[in-house]
Amino acid sequence: MGTDGAAGVSGAAARADAAAHADGAGLSVNVRYLSAVREQAGTRRDEVLLPPGSTLAAAAEWVRTHRGIEVPGPALMSTLNGHGWAQLPEGMATVLREGDEIALFPLLSGG
Repeated sequence: MGTDGAAGVSGAAARADAAAHADGAGLSVNVRYLSAVREQAGTRRDEVLLPPGSTLAAAAEWVRTHRGIEVPGPALMSTLNGHGWAQLPEGMATVLREGDEIALFPLLSGG
């Protein structure tokens, strides 16, 4: 669940989140939204609870479902613990660990 409650979360998604963590066996991942992405998300950060063994793809799906942000996206930089997702050897299949931090921010352009 996000830091600002369950705004925008469907009843089924909220129940799935709760069921996944009813026994306390969950994985907590921090998602930070920076710059214009923060405005789109409506919050600065979420503490996302996922089942143990979840992958980056599961976190991306959580962000899409709960915040309406397509991750990865063509105009979006996505990092996991400071490393771009494209740099990760396992890519979207990277298994997340307790306390991992995902940061999402717009790509910068200029000349």
